[in-house]
Amino acid sequence: MGLSSLSNVFDADKAVLFALVLARCGGLIATAPLLGDALVPRTVRVLFAGTLAVVLLPLAPAVTKSFTGLPDLAAAAVVEIAIGLAMGYVARLALLVFEMAGEAVSLQMGLSIASMIDPMESFRTTILGRWYWLVGATLFLALDGHHYVLRALAASLEIVPPGRGALGGDVAAALTSFASEGLGRALAIGAPAIGVLLATSLGLGLLARTVPQMNVFLVGFPIQITAGVLAVAACTPFLVDVARHEVVDLATRLTTLLHAF
Repeated sequence: MGLSSLSNVFDADKAVLFALVLARCGGLIATAPLLGDALVPRTVRVLFAGTLAVVLLPLAPAVTKSFTGLPDLAAAAVVEIAIGLAMGYVARLALLVFEMAGEAVSLQMGLSIASMIDPMESFRTTILGRWYWLVGATLFLALDGHHYVLRALAASLEIVPPGRGALGGDVAAALTSFASEGLGRALAIGAPAIGVLLATSLGLGLLARTVPQMNVFLVGFPIQITAGVLAVAACTPFLVDVARHEVVDLATRLTTLLHAF
Protein backbone atom coordinates (compact mmCIF):
# COMPACT_ATOMS: atom_id res chain seq x y z
CA MET A 1 0.00 0.00 0.00
CA GLY A 2 2.88 2.30 0.80
CA LEU A 3 4.53 1.66 -2.57
CA SER A 4 1.22 2.32 -4.31
CA SER A 5 0.88 5.66 -2.53
CA LEU A 6 4.42 6.63 -3.51
CA SER A 7 3.74 5.77 -7.12
CA ASN A 8 0.69 8.04 -7.07
CA VAL A 9 2.69 10.95 -5.66
CA PHE A 10 5.86 10.59 -7.73
CA ASP A 11 4.27 9.87 -11.08
CA ALA A 12 5.54 11.03 -14.45
CA ASP A 13 3.37 14.16 -14.52
CA LYS A 14 4.66 15.24 -11.11
CA ALA A 15 8.24 14.66 -12.24
CA VAL A 16 7.74 16.77 -15.37
CA LEU A 17 6.06 19.52 -13.37
CA PHE A 18 8.88 19.54 -10.82
CA ALA A 19 11.49 19.72 -13.59
CA LEU A 20 9.76 22.74 -15.15
CA VAL A 21 9.37 24.53 -11.81
CA LEU A 22 13.01 23.78 -10.99
CA ALA A 23 14.08 25.23 -14.33
CA ARG A 24 12.21 28.47 -13.61
CA CYS A 25 13.62 28.71 -10.08
CA GLY A 26 17.13 27.99 -11.34
CA GLY A 27 16.90 30.73 -13.95
CA LEU A 28 15.74 33.22 -11.34
CA ILE A 29 18.53 32.35 -8.90
CA ALA A 30 21.13 32.63 -11.68
CA THR A 31 20.40 36.32 -12.30
CA ALA A 32 18.68 37.44 -9.08
CA PRO A 33 20.36 40.21 -7.09
CA LEU A 34 22.66 39.07 -4.27
CA LEU A 35 21.93 35.33 -4.64
CA GLY A 36 23.06 35.33 -8.25
CA ASP A 37 26.40 36.99 -7.48
CA ALA A 38 29.62 35.11 -8.09
CA LEU A 39 30.58 35.25 -4.39
CA VAL A 40 27.67 32.94 -3.53
CA PRO A 41 28.89 29.32 -3.90
CA ARG A 42 27.34 27.43 -6.76
CA THR A 43 26.28 24.64 -4.42
CA VAL A 44 24.30 27.10 -2.30
CA ARG A 45 22.53 28.47 -5.36
CA VAL A 46 21.64 25.00 -6.61
CA LEU A 47 20.33 23.91 -3.21
CA PHE A 48 18.31 27.10 -2.83
CA ALA A 49 16.77 26.66 -6.30
CA GLY A 50 15.87 23.07 -5.44
CA THR A 51 14.34 24.10 -2.14
CA LEU A 52 12.26 26.79 -3.84
CA ALA A 53 11.05 24.25 -6.40
CA VAL A 54 9.98 21.82 -3.68
CA VAL A 55 8.16 24.56 -1.73
CA LEU A 56 6.41 25.99 -4.80
CA LEU A 57 5.50 22.65 -6.39
CA PRO A 58 2.10 22.40 -4.59
CA LEU A 59 1.20 25.86 -5.94
CA ALA A 60 1.89 24.97 -9.56
CA PRO A 61 -1.10 23.90 -11.69
CA ALA A 62 -0.89 20.54 -13.40
CA VAL A 63 0.80 20.40 -16.78
CA THR A 64 -1.95 20.07 -19.38
CA LYS A 65 0.34 19.97 -22.40
CA SER A 66 1.43 16.51 -23.53
CA PHE A 67 5.11 16.33 -24.47
CA THR A 68 5.86 14.08 -27.43
CA GLY A 69 9.42 13.39 -26.39
CA LEU A 70 12.56 14.61 -24.69
CA PRO A 71 13.26 17.42 -27.22
CA ASP A 72 9.77 18.82 -26.65
CA LEU A 73 10.30 18.72 -22.89
CA ALA A 74 13.75 20.30 -23.26
CA ALA A 75 12.25 23.17 -25.29
CA ALA A 76 9.68 23.78 -22.55
CA ALA A 77 12.46 23.74 -19.93
CA VAL A 78 14.40 26.35 -21.94
CA VAL A 79 11.34 28.62 -21.90
CA GLU A 80 11.03 28.14 -18.13
CA ILE A 81 14.71 29.01 -17.66
CA ALA A 82 14.20 32.13 -19.80
CA ILE A 83 11.26 33.18 -17.61
CA GLY A 84 13.40 32.85 -14.50
CA LEU A 85 16.36 34.65 -16.09
CA ALA A 86 14.13 37.55 -17.19
CA MET A 87 12.60 37.89 -13.73
CA GLY A 88 16.02 37.88 -12.07
CA TYR A 89 17.31 40.44 -14.57
CA VAL A 90 14.44 42.83 -13.84
CA ALA A 91 15.00 42.41 -10.10
CA ARG A 92 18.74 43.03 -10.53
CA LEU A 93 18.02 46.31 -12.31
CA ALA A 94 16.69 47.66 -9.00
CA LEU A 95 20.27 47.48 -7.68
CA LEU A 96 22.14 48.22 -10.89
CA VAL A 97 20.58 51.69 -11.08
CA PHE A 98 22.46 52.59 -7.91
CA GLU A 99 25.76 51.26 -9.25
CA MET A 100 25.28 53.05 -12.58
CA ALA A 101 24.63 56.27 -10.68
CA GLY A 102 27.87 55.79 -8.76
CA GLU A 103 29.75 55.13 -12.00
CA ALA A 104 28.42 58.36 -13.51
CA VAL A 105 29.42 60.38 -10.45
CA SER A 106 32.85 58.71 -10.36
CA LEU A 107 33.43 59.62 -13.99
CA GLN A 108 32.68 63.27 -13.24
CA MET A 109 34.87 63.23 -10.13
CA GLY A 110 37.79 61.65 -11.93
CA LEU A 111 37.75 58.51 -9.80
CA SER A 112 37.17 56.25 -12.80
CA ILE A 113 40.96 56.15 -13.16
CA ALA A 114 41.17 54.16 -9.92
CA SER A 115 38.85 51.39 -11.12
CA MET A 116 39.04 47.91 -9.72
CA ILE A 117 37.85 44.43 -10.62
CA ASP A 118 34.49 43.74 -9.00
CA PRO A 119 34.60 40.17 -7.59
CA MET A 120 30.78 39.97 -7.58
CA GLU A 121 30.21 40.97 -11.19
CA SER A 122 33.65 40.21 -12.75
CA PHE A 123 34.03 43.53 -14.54
CA ARG A 124 35.78 46.80 -13.84
CA THR A 125 33.99 49.20 -11.54
CA THR A 126 34.86 52.09 -9.24
CA ILE A 127 34.90 52.42 -5.48
CA LEU A 128 32.05 54.91 -5.55
CA GLY A 129 30.03 52.65 -7.83
CA ARG A 130 30.53 49.77 -5.44
CA TRP A 131 29.56 52.00 -2.49
CA TYR A 132 26.32 53.02 -4.20
CA TRP A 133 25.63 49.33 -4.89
CA LEU A 134 26.17 48.41 -1.24
CA VAL A 135 23.77 51.16 -0.16
CA GLY A 136 21.20 49.96 -2.68
CA ALA A 137 21.61 46.31 -1.62
CA THR A 138 21.23 47.19 2.06
CA LEU A 139 18.09 49.21 1.41
CA PHE A 140 16.77 46.49 -0.93
CA LEU A 141 16.96 43.93 1.88
CA ALA A 142 15.72 46.36 4.55
CA LEU A 143 12.64 47.17 2.44
CA ASP A 144 11.93 43.46 1.81
CA GLY A 145 12.73 43.64 -1.88
CA HIS A 146 13.70 39.96 -1.84
CA HIS A 147 10.21 39.14 -0.56
CA TYR A 148 8.72 40.89 -3.60
CA VAL A 149 10.87 38.72 -5.86
CA LEU A 150 9.84 35.49 -4.14
CA ARG A 151 6.16 36.49 -4.20
CA ALA A 152 6.46 37.26 -7.90
CA LEU A 153 8.01 33.84 -8.47
CA ALA A 154 5.08 32.18 -6.70
CA ALA A 155 2.57 34.31 -8.61
CA SER A 156 4.27 33.49 -11.90
CA LEU A 157 3.13 29.89 -11.59
CA GLU A 158 -0.45 31.11 -11.87
CA ILE A 159 0.11 33.88 -14.43
CA VAL A 160 2.31 31.71 -16.67
CA PRO A 161 1.69 28.05 -15.75
CA PRO A 162 4.69 25.74 -16.29
CA GLY A 163 4.86 24.48 -19.84
CA ARG A 164 2.57 27.17 -21.28
CA GLY A 165 4.96 30.10 -21.62
CA ALA A 166 6.29 31.33 -24.96
CA LEU A 167 9.09 33.65 -25.99
CA GLY A 168 8.16 36.52 -28.26
CA GLY A 169 8.72 40.11 -29.19
CA ASP A 170 6.67 41.37 -26.24
CA VAL A 171 9.24 39.94 -23.82
CA ALA A 172 12.14 41.61 -25.61
CA ALA A 173 10.24 44.90 -25.77
CA ALA A 174 9.47 44.77 -22.04
CA LEU A 175 13.10 44.03 -21.11
CA THR A 176 14.38 46.80 -23.38
CA SER A 177 11.91 49.25 -21.87
CA PHE A 178 12.93 48.33 -18.33
CA ALA A 179 16.62 48.73 -19.20
CA SER A 180 16.12 52.17 -20.73
CA GLU A 181 14.02 53.28 -17.77
CA GLY A 182 16.73 52.00 -15.42
CA LEU A 183 19.34 54.12 -17.17
CA GLY A 184 17.13 57.18 -16.75
CA ARG A 185 16.63 56.43 -13.06
CA ALA A 186 20.39 55.98 -12.58
CA LEU A 187 21.07 59.39 -14.09
CA ALA A 188 18.34 60.89 -11.89
CA ILE A 189 19.95 59.39 -8.77
CA GLY A 190 23.35 60.81 -9.63
CA ALA A 191 22.07 64.12 -11.06
CA PRO A 192 22.49 66.25 -7.89
CA ALA A 193 26.10 65.20 -7.38
CA ILE A 194 26.83 65.49 -11.11
CA GLY A 195 25.35 69.01 -11.11
CA VAL A 196 27.59 70.06 -8.22
CA LEU A 197 30.64 68.62 -9.98
CA LEU A 198 29.76 70.38 -13.23
CA ALA A 199 29.47 73.67 -11.36
CA THR A 200 32.84 72.97 -9.71
CA SER A 201 34.40 72.25 -13.10
CA LEU A 202 32.95 75.48 -14.46
CA GLY A 203 34.45 77.40 -11.53
CA LEU A 204 37.84 75.79 -12.04
CA GLY A 205 37.67 76.64 -15.74
CA LEU A 206 37.01 80.31 -14.93
CA LEU A 207 39.86 80.21 -12.42
CA ALA A 208 42.20 78.81 -15.07
CA ARG A 209 41.30 81.66 -17.41
CA THR A 210 41.73 84.24 -14.67
CA VAL A 211 45.01 82.87 -13.26
CA PRO A 212 46.73 81.05 -16.11
CA GLN A 213 49.91 80.56 -14.07
CA MET A 214 48.07 78.22 -11.67
CA ASN A 215 48.24 74.47 -12.31
CA VAL A 216 44.49 73.85 -12.34
CA PHE A 217 44.90 70.09 -12.69
CA LEU A 218 46.81 69.72 -9.43
CA VAL A 219 44.55 72.18 -7.60
CA GLY A 220 41.29 71.05 -9.17
CA PHE A 221 41.63 67.30 -8.63
CA PRO A 222 41.32 67.41 -4.80
CA ILE A 223 38.64 70.10 -5.08
CA GLN A 224 36.61 67.89 -7.43
CA ILE A 225 36.91 64.92 -5.10
CA THR A 226 35.98 66.98 -2.04
CA ALA A 227 32.98 68.53 -3.76
CA GLY A 228 31.87 65.13 -5.03
CA VAL A 229 32.16 63.44 -1.65
CA LEU A 230 30.22 66.25 0.05
CA ALA A 231 27.51 66.14 -2.63
CA VAL A 232 27.18 62.35 -2.35
CA ALA A 233 27.01 62.59 1.46
CA ALA A 234 24.29 65.24 1.23
CA CYS A 235 22.24 63.13 -1.20
CA THR A 236 22.60 59.83 0.68
CA PRO A 237 19.53 60.30 2.99
CA PHE A 238 17.33 60.68 -0.07
CA LEU A 239 18.40 57.27 -1.38
CA VAL A 240 15.97 55.66 1.08
CA ASP A 241 13.01 57.13 -0.77
CA VAL A 242 14.57 56.15 -4.10
CA ALA A 243 15.05 52.56 -2.94
CA ARG A 244 11.48 52.42 -1.59
CA HIS A 245 10.19 53.60 -4.97
CA GLU A 246 12.33 51.00 -6.75
CA VAL A 247 11.04 48.16 -4.57
CA VAL A 248 7.40 49.18 -4.96
CA ASP A 249 7.75 49.50 -8.74
CA LEU A 250 9.57 46.17 -8.89
CA ALA A 251 6.34 44.26 -8.29
CA THR A 252 4.63 46.14 -11.13
CA ARG A 253 7.52 45.55 -13.52
CA LEU A 254 7.63 41.83 -12.73
CA THR A 255 3.87 41.50 -13.30
CA THR A 256 4.15 43.33 -16.61
CA LEU A 257 7.00 41.05 -17.65
CA LEU A 258 5.09 37.88 -16.80
CA HIS A 259 2.08 38.95 -18.84
CA ALA A 260 4.42 39.36 -21.84
CA PHE A 261 5.17 35.62 -21.91
